[in-house]
Amino acid sequence: MSDFIGDIANVGKIGTTGSSKSDAMSLQMEGFLQLMIAQFQNQDPENAASTTDMLNQMVQMSMVQAITNITDAVTLNYSASLVGKEVTIGTYDSDGKLQEIVGTVTGTGTYNGNPVVFVDGKSYSMSSIMAVGRLPDYKTETPTDPVDPPEDTDPADPDQTDPEP
Repeated sequence: MSDFIGDIANVGKIGTTGSSKSDAMSLQMEGFLQLMIAQFQNQDPENAASTTDMLNQMVQMSMVQAITNITDAVTLNYSASLVGKEVTIGTYDSDGKLQEIVGTVTGTGTYNGNPVVFVDGKSYSMSSIMAVGRLPDYKTETPTDPVDPPEDTDPADPDQTDPEP
């Protein structure tokens, strides 16, 4: 409960700097807390507001914020795992044609709250990664027929041979 009182006391300080996604979420929490304070200050003494409902809403907003933070952490962890790996980036040129850029990820980070990767000295959004590795050259590759496995074999025993009928 002391954290709740501390949050109300610091309502003017929440989310006042930066422009990341977590700051945007803090601004929403700040607005909610200001609305809750205004409701308490202006409530009808004969028909008092339900604090239980407000606290439930505040817990729900805190859960959404926590899930957002976890999602951001997982995304940054994944982007960090790409360092040193070859990726294919898709970007559109001035003519609207898709250009594939293949390079090695040299670093990761965030820009305006969005995860980015650095490939060959340039930053690209994580959402522009088309593949980890190279995409096959679809113009020169020819489709091959899949090889059917022999029937009557036990997949658990690779040394098994088909008995003669």
